Amino acid sequence: MNRLSLCILTVLAALSLSACNGLVAVSKTDISGKPSVYATVNKEPDPKLMGCYLRSRPGEFNRPNKYEYCLVKDAGGYGVYYYMLDGKSLRSFKDWTPAAINGNCMTVEYDGSTYCVQDGDVWQTTAGSSDRHRMLPMN
Repeated sequence: MNRLSLCILTVLAALSLSACNGLVAVSKTDISGKPSVYATVNKEPDPKLMGCYLRSRPGEFNRPNKYEYCLVKDAGGYGVYYYMLDGKSLRSFKDWTPAAINGNCMTVEYDGSTYCVQDGDVWQTTAGSSDRHRMLPMN
């Protein structure tokens, strides 16, 4: 392989990796501070709910909504940092939000979405829908 080809492949690889970084809206910086609002805890959360998740892209929608959350714990309690993008209007929300935690499920006040641990995975159900979508851990 000549030097030019190697350079081109290196640039393409770097661009691919930086594009993947843009897929995640919630950053470590966003959740590094103290939550501005805490969740109401009826029952301690399933450990699987903890951390950061994003919704897998549903194949049945042309412009699906995007959902991400981070559930963190500090001395004040549990905080939920939430991101939601409406795929049609492109309206978005990104901030700490109130939520209700009841063991293996958490309901986010911003839009009423529910996140539950079932069969070892976290699943999201939007308010007013019975369809559930798998959440993928963000690393």
